[in-house]
Amino acid sequence: ARVQQGTSQSGPANLIAAPVAAMGPAKHLAKPLLDIDELLAANAARVEKILTSLKNGTGDDAPSLPVGEGTPYDDIWALRFCLSHDADDEALAAARKTLSWRKEHAEMLEQAAKRERVKKFASIERFVAAGYHGETKSGNPVYCIRAGISNPSAMMDAHTKDEVLTFMMYRKEIGFLIADERTRRTRKLHKLVTVNDLNHVSLMAGTDKRFQKVLGESSKMSETLYPQLLDRAVLINVPYIFSVIWSMVRGMISAKTKAKVAICPGDTLKGDVSKCPFVKNIRMETIPTFMGGTCRCSPGCICGVPNDQKTMVAKTDGDGLIAANVAARDKLLAYVEVSRGDKVAWHLQVEEQGVELDVALRERGINKGTPLTVVKKFKHKAGAGIKSEVLESPGDGTLVFTFNNEYSYFNSKNIKYKCENITVVAKENATEAGAEEEEEES
Repeated sequence: ARVQQGTSQSGPANLIAAPVAAMGPAKHLAKPLLDIDELLAANAARVEKILTSLKNGTGDDAPSLPVGEGTPYDDIWALRFCLSHDADDEALAAARKTLSWRKEHAEMLEQAAKRERVKKFASIERFVAAGYHGETKSGNPVYCIRAGISNPSAMMDAHTKDEVLTFMMYRKEIGFLIADERTRRTRKLHKLVTVNDLNHVSLMAGTDKRFQKVLGESSKMSETLYPQLLDRAVLINVPYIFSVIWSMVRGMISAKTKAKVAICPGDTLKGDVSKCPFVKNIRMETIPTFMGGTCRCSPGCICGVPNDQKTMVAKTDGDGLIAANVAARDKLLAYVEVSRGDKVAWHLQVEEQGVELDVALRERGINKGTPLTVVKKFKHKAGAGIKSEVLESPGDGTLVFTFNNEYSYFNSKNIKYKCENITVVAKENATEAGAEEEEEES
């Protein structure tokens, strides 16, 4: 089968990494959740000691925030520190440091509690294809990372280390809030499962040293600020170059994190995930299709990126057009998730000579095996400038834009393009505008 254009592009293979020999089995996910009340009873003395020490602290040890019953920092919160630290003094020191950090970042944490989008993170989010989506059969939340199409180098070019680190801790806080709510509601200790899709990762662009430093610091901060949060980090679609990438980043990841990483065999792009224990312990109907699940959100399950996209995010010019090279005897595919009646705007510019373009709809449901032609194949030449049109989707499914250069045996083509579901964008803009108006009124 022909490799689609863009599959060699890569993102942060080092988002979650560990040497293959040190990785545990994904079947760990099948373990029953621990009972909170039994854990509290077994650790009652230690929990009480930590809370009392925090309340009675003076001077530099004075509590940064109220603790105890009736606050977010109660016995369940303190229990996680006890479970992560054998020594009481270590647990107490980590709890004090956590309270101090939370007071310093109170505004950001309040926005996280309200599930508000933080404006200062908007420019960072465009470089990241990662988000919470799905759950295990025991109810643990799943954080999905599309390492192969994220763009850490561009992110680090545009932002400081501290800005990116703060963003990553904000994302961690969201996971903690989800796990904590489920823990309190079910009286079972819920944790977070991360699943990192390494499809399309390569050695060339997967080891940005600046981002490695952020990852290392984030890993160490998470151990202190969010004890007993990470249950398992599952790697899927692991490339053959993984061991090489690991050798470059092994010193950046904490020992506790490395011990929780598991490789899952199989290839979700080919539908071969039967050998992966991960599948048996996850509610696959809640997992995106690119990870072997059955969920297909519009415009995409993670950060609005189409599930079928294989090219790196945020590679655009000042006009929002994506620059790409279509090799000789090859083609490039772009995807847009749609519902019937959605308006989709597309733009195409060819620098030299020309490429062919056609658009087809892969429908969901009864006709999903037969693509429906939406735009018949035509050739767009450089001399014609930018071609821009808006089409209306005739059904629910995925619009596939094919930029075809298979007819050219020797010449590659440089193009710029953009395909966007403007109906979905308009709805999102309206929702954000409404939220801002409510905030101003309040």
